[in-house]
Amino acid sequence: MDENSKEYNSILMSANNDHYGLKNSNRNIGILLVNLGTPKSTKINDIREYIGSFLSDNRVVELPRFIWQIILRTIVLRTRPRKLKKLYDKIWMPEGSPLYVYSKLQALKLERIFLQNNINVQIKFCMRYGYPSIKESLDSLIDGSCEKILLFPLFPQYSSSTTGSIVEYVGRRLICKRDIPEFRYIKRFSSSKFYIDSLVTNIHNYWNTHGFPNSLVVSFHGLPQNSIDKGDPYYKDCIETFTLLSSQLNFDKNIIYISFQSKFGYSKWIKPCTSEILVDLANRGVSRVDVVCPGFVSDCLETLEEINEQCRHLFLSSGGRDFHYINALNDNEDWINGLENLIKTHIYDWV
Repeated sequence: MDENSKEYNSILMSANNDHYGLKNSNRNIGILLVNLGTPKSTKINDIREYIGSFLSDNRVVELPRFIWQIILRTIVLRTRPRKLKKLYDKIWMPEGSPLYVYSKLQALKLERIFLQNNINVQIKFCMRYGYPSIKESLDSLIDGSCEKILLFPLFPQYSSSTTGSIVEYVGRRLICKRDIPEFRYIKRFSSSKFYIDSLVTNIHNYWNTHGFPNSLVVSFHGLPQNSIDKGDPYYKDCIETFTLLSSQLNFDKNIIYISFQSKFGYSKWIKPCTSEILVDLANRGVSRVDVVCPGFVSDCLETLEEINEQCRHLFLSSGGRDFHYINALNDNEDWINGLENLIKTHIYDWV
């Protein structure tokens, strides 16, 4: 069993031990942490169910629904799950997908901190698509007598396809309730000091151990250009994060590059593309490049497989000599403490 697994099991056992030794019988404040999603397992049917749900969201794929559903069900869901299974198999952890494992650790560590400080909250984590579901976790909070719920989408940069989709879905679930709890949500934290500081500390800690690169690529998830043209603020939020991060790193700003990854389909997406930046750097003789993905607060398929494997291969095969992926914030202590403080600012009048 590796160190991550030992820590995970230790925290899980502690969580089941009377909430870390503190008795709280009236925890009527609920915190719902939400990330994008993950299949339950690497079985093809579970993967098909997950991507079917994800790609059926009209905030994710903005095509006429009838036409897109035909394409999705006759082509995508017949071919894509088998390809994804091979990729998920590479990164799957003993306790589940990395996104599931780190999301659960974040929730458990946060709840432990709140309870140790005698702040009575219930914290659940869930996924917009896949497992555990928003419905399951939201109902658990409401059934647990939560009269006030803070929705916390774990996306630093706002987008209609992520935070927007989560807020819309939770709203639809809540209006079905006769006794609707008080409700608020965190829209973004792309420029929050704790977030930028956590990123800077994480990167500097990595460089203190592994040395400095010749260039740093800051890769965000991509988005169709059409979404930006319609008014989505995502690109602006990414630029804001990139500017603040670049200004605080002890590194030459002229060799820090912003890029966007994970393009899907044939439409025009925001640029520059991460893969194109990496090839260009290799062609220009850059020997070592480091990549960090600040839009992903937990490691997942897009970071561990797309960046750390596909992009690594692309850079090295294009002439680069050394490629480093800097892990996501995951359950780093500074990051968890920052999350706690951000949550407290949003529930201060509830406590």
